[in-house]
Amino acid sequence: MIPYIDLPVFHLGPIPIDPWGTLVCLGFILGLEMARARGIKTGLDVRDVIDGIVATVLTGFVVGHLVHVLAYNPQQLQDEGEVFGVHIPAGPYALLRIWAGFSSFGGFIGAVIGSTLFYKVIRKRDFWPHADAIMFGFPFGWFFGRLGCFSVHDHIGRPTDFFLGVQFPGGTRFDLGFLEALVAAAIGATFLLLARKPRVPGTFIAAWGLIYAPARFGLDFLRNTDLRGADVRWAGFTPAQWGCVVMFGASLALLAYLHRKGSEQALSPARGPAA
Repeated sequence: MIPYIDLPVFHLGPIPIDPWGTLVCLGFILGLEMARARGIKTGLDVRDVIDGIVATVLTGFVVGHLVHVLAYNPQQLQDEGEVFGVHIPAGPYALLRIWAGFSSFGGFIGAVIGSTLFYKVIRKRDFWPHADAIMFGFPFGWFFGRLGCFSVHDHIGRPTDFFLGVQFPGGTRFDLGFLEALVAAAIGATFLLLARKPRVPGTFIAAWGLIYAPARFGLDFLRNTDLRGADVRWAGFTPAQWGCVVMFGASLALLAYLHRKGSEQALSPARGPAA
């Protein structure tokens, strides 16, 4: 069994240094560096990769919070309070507190929106190579992000006697943050193997969905149903599980598109030098 660890929040003067935020920041840096290295290897302008990452991550956080409130915690729409000293009425208050809760699948939706807007509208570039470079770095960042969730134990699972269970004060349970960090590590290792050979742009995006979606779909069955704040269920599934179904289907469609595109390129006649 894994021992329960309650990490404290340190203070650098008036600035709190909490374990979740620290690990998420480390994940962002590592993911960015891995994507940057992939961009250099595939001949992309590093500035386009880094700026695209910033736009993608920021949009992901915003949409991730909106989904956290609207899909998982609609009761928060009844809250009201202050943001930066300004009183905000019920409804907008919960939506404006971007730092207060995040849905991973909402983040994925936001990432798709952000990267599409950036490379299709804001700075028009070839979408698939740039988006694929960003995705290459993603599981390495996600690994630390989920370790951050594990550090604060905000995804407590069902009771278990499995050896990967965590010895919580009230009994041994799964910790979904830790389990998903293991999945991210496995995907990162797979990406490193895939990167040894040239790949059609979009390969890493499709590979993420084909591996992550089934893994996450299964892991969500291990989430608790007996504790306060348990995830809502829609027709027996969590919102994330429904998201997994969509992600897996979209990844299969993308894989078919990439296969067709690769076949067309292989069959197209080689162009010789101009006469």
